[in-house]
Amino acid sequence: MADDSMCFACGERNPDGLHLTFDYADGVITTRHAFDKKFQGYSGVVHGGLVSTVLDETMVTLLNRMGLLAMTAELTVRYVRPVPVGQPLMVTARLVRSRRRVHELAAEAVLPDGEVAARAEGRFMSLDELPKEAPDTAA
Repeated sequence: MADDSMCFACGERNPDGLHLTFDYADGVITTRHAFDKKFQGYSGVVHGGLVSTVLDETMVTLLNRMGLLAMTAELTVRYVRPVPVGQPLMVTARLVRSRRRVHELAAEAVLPDGEVAARAEGRFMSLDELPKEAPDTAA
């Protein structure tokens, strides 16, 4: 599978992306990220969809590090506290259970003061390969 490094969450070449990097040890994966003001919803608060994106990406990246190609089948996010713009958020994910081609994971986003900002649970489907890219039909 070719990687063109344009993933919005982790792609190094995506000029509009988050450029997430990950640490993986003992079956747990972690990323840290502080969102710029351009990613806010309310003034000074990170848009919840972006917090969800980082939770989702951390979980699927854990599966990738385990040698699995997978896609999100279901994602549930519980927002606990707002994430302030500019404050580093630490996101950690772990595998809960695997059954055949379905993998259940949990993730948590923690603020610098140790308070949980959001929790997520996800179900991911293993894939044999990614779908082929559709031809560009833009005129």
